[in-house]
Amino acid sequence: MNTLIYFLQYACYYITATNKHGVHSPFVFKLLTEVIRTERFYFNRSKKNSALISRLVSHFKPKSIVEIGSSNLSNKSMIYHQNFQNVNRELIDFIYIKKATTETLNFALKYMHNNSVLVISNIHQRKQEWKCLQKHPKVNVSINLFCLGLIFLREQQNEQHFTIRF
Repeated sequence: MNTLIYFLQYACYYITATNKHGVHSPFVFKLLTEVIRTERFYFNRSKKNSALISRLVSHFKPKSIVEIGSSNLSNKSMIYHQNFQNVNRELIDFIYIKKATTETLNFALKYMHNNSVLVISNIHQRKQEWKCLQKHPKVNVSINLFCLGLIFLREQQNEQHFTIRF
């Protein structure tokens, strides 16, 4: 991606993003203070994102985790898709998507349930998919962290979308 475009996108994100004081959702405020916003500083963004994903997993304690898109096995995706049909999909609590496409997002939403968590990498590169995902009827809470997007399916909560500085 062009460095200038990336910089402009980040500048727009930073200007519109809020911190924990702009959040009026008890669920999201608790998530920000206990999981997302830590005192540790990372120079390397990928380490920062990996650490956040690790903290999210520790916080939510999912029984099952599915990771989509970071392996180089795309030519075998049909085999994995067929094998996935045999998995108990009611148990998918946490899904991480490295390279989000409309197809992978729809696939993930299909197997998510109440209180499931979806983490998407590089949402600023896939703005159209991110906006489409926010409008999906199953999605109640979304958090834009610029490099990562967090989607929560929480039937007990009103629809809210946040852009948070990270």
